[in-house]
Amino acid sequence: MHKVGLIVNPVSGTDIRRAASTAGFIDNMQKARIVKSILRGIEAVGVDEALIMPDFYGIAAHALWDLPQLSLRWSFIDMKPRGDYTDTVNAVKEMVKENVGSIVVLGGDGTVRVASKVSGDTPLLPISTGTNNVIPYFIDGTLAGIAAAAVANGLVNDVTYKLRRILLIINGEVVEQALVDLGATLYPFRGARAVIDPNMVTETFISLVRPLSIGLASIGSVLRPNGLPNDKVLHVVIGSRFSIKAVLMPGYVVNMGIDRVEEVSLGVKVPISKAYTIELDGEREVEVFDGDYVEVMADGKGPIIIDVNKVFRELFLRQCSNCP
Repeated sequence: MHKVGLIVNPVSGTDIRRAASTAGFIDNMQKARIVKSILRGIEAVGVDEALIMPDFYGIAAHALWDLPQLSLRWSFIDMKPRGDYTDTVNAVKEMVKENVGSIVVLGGDGTVRVASKVSGDTPLLPISTGTNNVIPYFIDGTLAGIAAAAVANGLVNDVTYKLRRILLIINGEVVEQALVDLGATLYPFRGARAVIDPNMVTETFISLVRPLSIGLASIGSVLRPNGLPNDKVLHVVIGSRFSIKAVLMPGYVVNMGIDRVEEVSLGVKVPISKAYTIELDGEREVEVFDGDYVEVMADGKGPIIIDVNKVFRELFLRQCSNCP
């Protein structure tokens, strides 16, 4: 059976950066509209079933209520939502058990990071509804649904790529991971989580370097405009040797002083000299205590992401193979 999973993060795009920058707000009604478009796209291609995470605010349920003529078979994952990241983890686990062919994820880089912890070899198609988004696509939901269903049905081949991971190691144990960037900060606690003050960053590791990146990853865009080798991540120590401009948040361009830049091979551990909290893909997630020995290491075991451009290129070539 061909199945597609659907994850909707109801709290993505609602953090404090809306008060500190020009970041927009995607409300739950807009997310419901995106969900409706996704389901229509999946329906157009045809799969046996869509498995949906029951989100805490009922976004997906509202979308389904507003699609009375939907012919697509669907069902909610049997779980009680708590309204935090564990909903995504639990839902993705069940979807993998059900052998879905792909999973559409509505959220930001942080949502993709959480889903990737348990997604294994199941391809993800992330749609941007967050704040600082490097991995997710700014794409119409209909197109996303078509692409996800085409992958799940096996209609296209060789249309995915694999991300690297940046592992946070404390006292010899891997405690967290990042997919885009990991930053050591002087913020004494997690608090509102967002990294707003560039002076609070001591160093950062960047695994995904793209010209249109935002957040700490935008530092990598300037320092390595041609990207990184597949077996490297970028380590940047903040200082005063030279300065660049970085886009930390929407409408928030800052000068970042740089002391040292190096490319680090996968599998090599690098100690962090000083940090009170660790930022992962845009948000402070882990607190560091006195006596903790903190290291960072990257590997190539990140999630599989669907390349929507390759999907549609192949679909269009097949559909119009006899076109003049």
